[in-house]
Amino acid sequence: MKISLVSFGKPGSAFVSDEVSRYLKRLRRAARVEEVELKESRREDKRSGLSEEALAFEKRFPAGTSTRIILSEEGKLMDTLRLSKWLEARASSHLVFLIGSAYGIDDSLKSSADLLLSLSPLTFTHDHARVILAEQVYRCLMVMAGHPYHHQ
Repeated sequence: MKISLVSFGKPGSAFVSDEVSRYLKRLRRAARVEEVELKESRREDKRSGLSEEALAFEKRFPAGTSTRIILSEEGKLMDTLRLSKWLEARASSHLVFLIGSAYGIDDSLKSSADLLLSLSPLTFTHDHARVILAEQVYRCLMVMAGHPYHHQ
């Protein structure tokens, strides 16, 4: 299984980098995992910024080459067991998770998603989303492996 955790820009703190790295290290025992940081747009116009970021994502992960899981507040809410089953059904695919920038996510990317996923009805910073996503992906892989990390 290949997994890419993609976000725009760099983490805002050493804590976030350390936490994500900790889960990436664990994830690498079960899958080929990479963290990808795409350049965040600096344009003042939101629409232009979103378009620029969408192009950068499309260049790195062309449509049709992977299973796209786009994080969005209007996405589907799933518990860990349901998400792990959804991911397991697509385990032969390259799973690409995308966290948007401060601009959000371009509508073209949202419409190309295989899954528009919400982490919570609450709003998180991009940094918190990175940590939560890394932990949840790890938790899902442990569920798939029958590991007791997730108490059912």
